Order: sequence, then C-alpha cells, then structure tokens
Amino acid sequence: MKDKEKKEPTYYEPALSTSELVRKISALGIKKANTKVWQLFILAMLAGLYIGLGAQVFLVALEQGMGKIVGGMVFSVGLVLVVIAGAELFTGNIMMIVSSILSLYTLKKILKNWITVYVGNFIGSVLFAILIWKSGLLGNVDKLSGVGMVAASVAETKVGLAFSEAFIRGVFCNMLVILAIILATIAKDVISKITSIVLPIMVFVACGFEHCVANMYLIPVGLLAKGAGILELLAMFNNIIPVTLGNIVGGVIILVIHPNRIRQLIFLFQHRKEMKIE
Repeated sequence: MKDKEKKEPTYYEPALSTSELVRKISALGIKKANTKVWQLFILAMLAGLYIGLGAQVFLVALEQGMGKIVGGMVFSVGLVLVVIAGAELFTGNIMMIVSSILSLYTLKKILKNWITVYVGNFIGSVLFAILIWKSGLLGNVDKLSGVGMVAASVAETKVGLAFSEAFIRGVFCNMLVILAIILATIAKDVISKITSIVLPIMVFVACGFEHCVANMYLIPVGLLAKGAGILELLAMFNNIIPVTLGNIVGGVIILVIHPNRIRQLIFLFQHRKEMKIE
C-alpha cells in the first residue's frame, strides 16, 4: 500500500510547451491591443528610460576599454528591465502582427499601440538623454569626460550612416531582438529569461546593428555632448527613420519564417474559437 501511495517524481520543465507558448503570446498581444492609450504611453516612456540606461552603461563600457562584446552584455539590461519589470517597447511590439493575421485584434489597434509606444519611447529616451547631459556626467562642451567623448563619437558615426546602411543594420538588429523576446517568453524562470535576452542582444551590439529606441538616446546625448542646439538635434532622424523601417522589416521577417510562429498560426487556426478574443 505504501508503495502505491508514493507519488511519481515531478520534473521541472524550464520551458513552455508549444501550446502554452502560443496561448501566452496571443494573450499578451490581446492585452497590448486593448490597453488604454495613456497606460501605453507611460509604459513606453519607461521603456525609453530602461533602454537609455542600457545605452548609457554601454558607453561607460566602451570608455573603460571593455569593447563591444562586454558593452553588448551590459546594454542588454535595458531589454531585461522591459521584459521582466514590464514596459512597452516598439521593437518588441512588432510581435503583435502575428496574432492579428487571424484577426485576434484589428490592424487599427496595432497601429494605435505602435504609434503610442513609439512616441512614448522617443520622449522617454530623449528626456533621459537631456537629464544625463545636464547631470554633468559627460562633462561639458569645453571639456568632455571620457564617456562624453565616446558618446559624441558614437552619435557622429550613427548620424553619418547612409540610409541603406542604417536600414540593413536595423533589419538584422530587430531579428535578434525578437528572438531574444521569444526565448525569454519560452523560459519560465527569471535567470533563464535574463540569459535568453543577454546573448542575442550582445550579438546585435557587438556586430554593430542599429536599434531605433537605443538611438533615440545615443544620438541626442552624443549631439548634446558636441554642443548641438535644438534644431541640430533633428539630425538624429537621418538615422532613426531608416533604422525604424529596418527594425519593422526585420521583426516581421523573423516572425514569418520562425518555426514557432508557423506552429502558432496553425494552433491558433485550430483553436481560435476557444480563445477569448476581444
């Protein structure tokens, strides 16, 4: 009797099953699509701050001679905060397009989310850039600190990219960002989620790919370090526009061709009536 009463040992599964992953991503997309604009905006500003924090520590790593690989690892703190602490990031929300294919929510709701989050990311990033400049951490126009000189150099390089160069780098960047988010979503525990984020983000930074929200911080803070005025800050859009377009294309490409997304569409098609769709 005692042997019969013994329970079978349970094993910890570190990753979600395909059906669990599909339901989680779909539910998350529906939640994002139905979130109020003011809530999206606040969460998007937070994401701009988080990515700005990652970008700032990336500049510190470069100034300390640690290189782009270490710089990429520390930069990933921004996406870690977005995913785990919670915020709305434009490049990550490209994932919403998958569930919209089967009309879990309308294109209008996707555009509402994207536009609100993009503007919030921009304002949060630029405000943080201004505050960092005003803090004196980068020195002043007459005498920049080491980090200030690195920031100015990074901004100059980014603004100097040709449209096609910035676009292509943006494509590859968001392929890696979306993969990082997919991996973090699959993972169940916090440590696994962090590891899943750090590795792809390290790759995109080390390779020199371009992320529109990161550049919303890196370019303004670098231009301010160079003594740029308000109108001169508009030069950031020479980079941000093609990078944004590239990020959208890259995100869509990886979502369309990734095997997990194909299985998700099949699963959603088969179980669509079971989903609570608003």
